[in-house]
Amino acid sequence: MLRSVLAALLVATACSTAVAAESAATLIARADKYWTEGKLDKAGESFAAAVAAEPKSSTALLRLAGFQLSQLEVSKSVATYRQVITLDPKNSKAWIGMGLAYLHSGDTELARAAFDEAIRVDPARKESLKPLLAKLDERKQ
Repeated sequence: MLRSVLAALLVATACSTAVAAESAATLIARADKYWTEGKLDKAGESFAAAVAAEPKSSTALLRLAGFQLSQLEVSKSVATYRQVITLDPKNSKAWIGMGLAYLHSGDTELARAAFDEAIRVDPARKESLKPLLAKLDERKQ
């Protein structure tokens, strides 16, 4: 009897973990759909729900941060990009997003540092960031 109860608990735990991961992916897809349809409040709620369903998901956090930045919630997006970078310091997309957020806030030095870090962790990003870095360099002069 005890073995049956333990086995049932293990199966239930495994299933709930799988559902949570699927739930985050489903919520992200739903948020993307809402975003495309211009239902921005619902999109934001769905991205936030995806993060709540899977708080350590770099994907969910990255999508939320991008959405926040698109809504010009710059300080929120910076905080969310920091969460991604804390979980995954080599996530070049998060570093680029952070750089863009800093650009929106007017802090070109921190933006440049974030872009440089994106290139350091993923040298293939250098070519795509080259025009933006050139513009930042022009501003300095």
